Amino acid sequence: MASKPGILTDWPWKPLGSFKYVILAPWMAHGTYQFPFLLERMLHNQIWISLSRHRTAKGNNRILDRGIEFEQVDRESNWDDQILLTAILLYMTHWTIPQASHLPFWKTDGVIITVLIHALVVEYIYYWLHRALHHHFLYSRYHSHHHSSIVTEPISSIVHPFVEHIAYAMLFAIPMYTTVLTRTASIASIVAYTTYIDFMNNMGHCNFELIPSRLFTIFPPLKYVMYTPSFHSLHHTQFRTNYCLFMPIYDYIYGTMDESTNATYETSLQKVEDSPDVVHLTHMTTVESIYHLRLGSASLASRHYSPKRYLRIMWPLALASVVWTWTYGHSFVLERNAFKKLKLQSWVIPRYNVHCQNRSKMDHLNANPAKIRPKCQRGIFPANRAQNDAVLHADMAK
Repeated sequence: MASKPGILTDWPWKPLGSFKYVILAPWMAHGTYQFPFLLERMLHNQIWISLSRHRTAKGNNRILDRGIEFEQVDRESNWDDQILLTAILLYMTHWTIPQASHLPFWKTDGVIITVLIHALVVEYIYYWLHRALHHHFLYSRYHSHHHSSIVTEPISSIVHPFVEHIAYAMLFAIPMYTTVLTRTASIASIVAYTTYIDFMNNMGHCNFELIPSRLFTIFPPLKYVMYTPSFHSLHHTQFRTNYCLFMPIYDYIYGTMDESTNATYETSLQKVEDSPDVVHLTHMTTVESIYHLRLGSASLASRHYSPKRYLRIMWPLALASVVWTWTYGHSFVLERNAFKKLKLQSWVIPRYNVHCQNRSKMDHLNANPAKIRPKCQRGIFPANRAQNDAVLHADMAK
């Protein structure tokens, strides 16, 4: 929460808890064509979450070498509230504006209008709105909630008080409503613009640098119209610089570009993958256990494993992962920790109980250490998990 929470900080449906999705029930009777779009946005966010946590655990191109606290994970667990708000606004628009119905798939003039309004209007207004939110009155009551996350994750981008989301929704609606009212809107322009916002938001808040320097060398003006994760990370550590939404041009114009932006960017690109002292090997149990990894759902990973009926609808995806890991799977970094000067990593061997009960599969795994990941400095790869735990604790004692 903000240090001095103001009015409209909490979401209206917060008292509903895990039953908050019932607020969509009245709208479902009037059409469900928006739901694929909403599911796509949730999947988009989840992919960024998993990728960011995996890359942060590996360590290469990491921006801030700090861990994420449990309090931040709990605070950011309501990131799907923004998706619910989007659904409500879509339905309200469909009801109140006749022009928003039966849109064509593509209109070139609408796409051009959307790009121009975003660059010249949305980015400009957001810059000054963001600076206003850093005034001590608004910052202490609202925006400090977002800045509680120093080491950001992709979902940190949409963790704001409710009233801030209303302001952002009104701002981002300007290009879309303009095209709707001028009858130049299309499905492509609205979906692409929303996906662009999600993509840039997630990218800017992941804790690793992924934009290659060659891109700016080939096209230097790009630095004025596209920020990088390290650019926005500095805003979360310095607070009074790098205010832009996605286009740094206004920070250049108004002199709020952080002086260490270029150095932080280059340093992040040069960071290599961590080389651990100790590796803890583990594996999954049942098919549904894949959803309980911290690379996936934070809410599921934070609780003891137990089968969930609602996860049955995702069985085709889970079964596909079993088939894939059976044939091609290699271990991957799940978590990175430090015990004094000792670097520890947890690796997941993509095998389930059914694999471990198959003697031929275990013999194949033991005979092919490349299937695990031959990178551990100490070369510790015991096949028995109890032996592995014993080695881990012995090294920690040293």
